[in-house]
Amino acid sequence: MHYKRLLHLFLVAFLFSGLVVACTSGGGQAKTEQVAAEAAGENATKVPEVTFDKLAHDFGPIYSGEKVTYNFRFSNTGKAPLVILNTRSGCGCTVGDYPKEPIPPGGEAKITVQFNSAGRRGFQSESVRVITNATPQEYMLRITAEVIQN
Repeated sequence: MHYKRLLHLFLVAFLFSGLVVACTSGGGQAKTEQVAAEAAGENATKVPEVTFDKLAHDFGPIYSGEKVTYNFRFSNTGKAPLVILNTRSGCGCTVGDYPKEPIPPGGEAKITVQFNSAGRRGFQSESVRVITNATPQEYMLRITAEVIQN
């Protein structure tokens, strides 16, 4: 996805420089290229960044049939609003609930992951994929537990 963002910035800079050249005469070419490069550079630095407190959680021993929950806390350490687009899990036993509103730069939020141990036993390891508008676009959260039969 990073290359798509760079391509987009390049196209914006290219179109912007063409517009400025068309509107000016003669010796403004070098200045136009400089302005376009600065505009592309400014936009490139105004992106959201996700910083999780941790990416994995171990529930330890739990009893079969228990539903356990953990809040993965994170912050937007970037310079643009962060949007969580979706969460996806490997099975129906694990669900990720995420904030639907954009998280401003410096803002904090949580993704709640619930694991339903019904019908499970032994060591369990599940993951929740978090899809964002940040770079990188995807993050993997992992939960583990040792499910004990009642």
